[in-house]
Amino acid sequence: MKLKYQASEGLSERNDEFDPGSIIDTLINHRKMIAAITMAFILVGALYAFCATPIYRASISIRVEDNSPTALPDSKDLVRNASSLFQEKSSAESEMQILRSKAIAMQTVDYLKLYIEAEPKRLPVLGGLIARHTDSRMTPGIFGWGGFVWGDESISVSTFEVPRKQEGNAYTVTALTGGQYQLRGPGLEQPVTGRVGVDEQFETSHGPVNLLVSKIDGESGAEFKLTRHSRQQALEQLQKGLQVDEQGNKSNVLGVMLEGRDPVLVTNILNDIGAVYVRQNVNEKGANAEKSLNYLEQQLPGAKRQMEQAEEAYNTYRNSHGLLDADEESRLILRQATEADSRLYDLKRQRQDLMAHLTAEHPSVVAIDQQIASTNKYVESLAARVKSMPSAEQGAIRLMRDMRMSSDMYSALRSNIDTLRLVKAGQSASVQLLDTADVPERPVKPAKTLVLLISAVLGLFVAIGLAFLRDYLFKGEADPEELESRTGLTVYATIPVSAQQEQLTQKMAIRGPEKLALAFRYPMDPAVEALRTMRAALQFALNGERNNVVMLAGPLPGIGKSFLSANLGTLLASGGKRVLLVDGDLRRGHLNQYFGLQRGAGLADLITGERSLEETVHKDVLPNLDVLQCGEYPHDPAELLLSANFRATIRAASEQYDIVLLDAPAILAVSDTVTMAPVADSIFMVARFADTRAGEISESVKRLAQTGSKVEGILLNGFKVSRGNYSQSRRYGGYAYDAYYSDSATTK
Repeated sequence: MKLKYQASEGLSERNDEFDPGSIIDTLINHRKMIAAITMAFILVGALYAFCATPIYRASISIRVEDNSPTALPDSKDLVRNASSLFQEKSSAESEMQILRSKAIAMQTVDYLKLYIEAEPKRLPVLGGLIARHTDSRMTPGIFGWGGFVWGDESISVSTFEVPRKQEGNAYTVTALTGGQYQLRGPGLEQPVTGRVGVDEQFETSHGPVNLLVSKIDGESGAEFKLTRHSRQQALEQLQKGLQVDEQGNKSNVLGVMLEGRDPVLVTNILNDIGAVYVRQNVNEKGANAEKSLNYLEQQLPGAKRQMEQAEEAYNTYRNSHGLLDADEESRLILRQATEADSRLYDLKRQRQDLMAHLTAEHPSVVAIDQQIASTNKYVESLAARVKSMPSAEQGAIRLMRDMRMSSDMYSALRSNIDTLRLVKAGQSASVQLLDTADVPERPVKPAKTLVLLISAVLGLFVAIGLAFLRDYLFKGEADPEELESRTGLTVYATIPVSAQQEQLTQKMAIRGPEKLALAFRYPMDPAVEALRTMRAALQFALNGERNNVVMLAGPLPGIGKSFLSANLGTLLASGGKRVLLVDGDLRRGHLNQYFGLQRGAGLADLITGERSLEETVHKDVLPNLDVLQCGEYPHDPAELLLSANFRATIRAASEQYDIVLLDAPAILAVSDTVTMAPVADSIFMVARFADTRAGEISESVKRLAQTGSKVEGILLNGFKVSRGNYSQSRRYGGYAYDAYYSDSATTK
């Protein structure tokens, strides 16, 4: 073909911008897949929501009191450090760590025997759901097999000790009649029998198994899974599941939560942890007070002796020197010296406390050192004043000061001992259990509504993502200009989707005698008008060609090639040309259905020589249109098309008709089209909108070129304008055609 219609660059420009309409097209085109995937996710979510084991949550509340150190009666008190041990302020952060500590949790693990796991054996997935909705008990197992239980069967195990190597392995307990049970599991060569309520011992290959089954509530044959975990594993599991948080900002109220499958067990665990925690707090405070009291009582006899010795030394000195009571100046100096000594003692003690966690260069330590130095100077000044007194009075003042210091010390010890005894007797915990745990009635997981909602949203997102991924990986060309650019071929016509053709296709399935070509039944259809454009170009371009044979081919089946052949042939005939429409698909041809013809002799019979052209052709199916069917499907179509009879048949038809329109099979599916191609001077490639890919067309052109055949252009079938591409809707297909007739009707 010498002349081809080229795309006009002046009338169109590439639209490389984001096309929101393409998103809508993708969603609509894949709506069934999106709905199916979303529904599948919802069903999976519903299966999980209703079949998953319910999780219950219990909680307790604990208040941590702020106990500031209580001031003792005398500022010279020697036991305030000891009393601070049990009057120390409790920190919420530290109490949270104590609650999670091994010291608390391990007591609960041992008390409730959390290392023993005993539960009924249920059918996977559905067993729990059935049990939760069944009030009555059924015979264990499925037709007596499996030992599955279906109701509220339960087992209580008080003791279960296994060899260390078997910890974590599951044993099976089967209920028997007469208060007996059967045990089987790792290390037991044969099942063993035990009695309910009796502490049994069974020998295994790795050591003895001690088991005390307190109660079995179930029918004979019911099975239960029994597992002995290590204490450490049970402790770690409890610590991992325990949630401790402060309720509010600096409220000193701790909330402790725990989730689990057994609401009663979860409640018992939390209540026991709360009781152990409070009890340990009380015991710790009492133990500290006891230590302080014992220490002070040990110091009391020595302080009393020191006081008595000081009094005796003072009286002896005064009697031996014939001294009377000290004068006013001596008493003043004595009082000042005593207070200075007490002050110096306090400062040294404070410095010792600071040095436990600070360096000597720290400002607080430096300030204490300055005060100590100042107090020492003051004591030295008092000593100088004493030295200025007569020697007899100096000795009396010195002994009087010792006597007063020892007396004050003894009095302070007695006072603090009495105080500690009162504190010990009335000692209370610095934490308080505000709320105990109640057995939860409703599970917190799974939240059915939330699960279904998340499943629907997740399914929708996955489905939409797969839809776009599928379009990205498999979607064909949807833009005629892009198709021309990638293949180097001209798009001769864009044939829009026809709603009328869909109705005709349904009638075609009945295979009646009715003529169902769209161009014959609905000549004003937009798809027919698009083919008229192709007819005009084809009639003009056939002038001067070596023959009048036109072939319509396509890369793959299902692109509407036969539909275009039937309707293009009808239009060519209606234009006054004598047309022979040949069904060249010897494997699955069905052109006869467009014209209400029953399957009969056709091209295959001509090639084999069984019939002549005149005997086989259906004359005047429509005015100026004859049809040659494919005939009965042969078992060797490729070999038939290689014969000289095929070329002779097409040559003879070309001499008798103005146009021979050959409907060829899929190029990439079979080799028949490549064999047939040399007989045609004009070959047009049929592509399906958004289905056929540029690579498929390029490969088809390449295969035809191997036989010297050349593809003239492309017919883009099934065209749909993107809902967001306004310019495309004005240029292609029947949309402008519809608008034209709509405007004409409005004008009338």
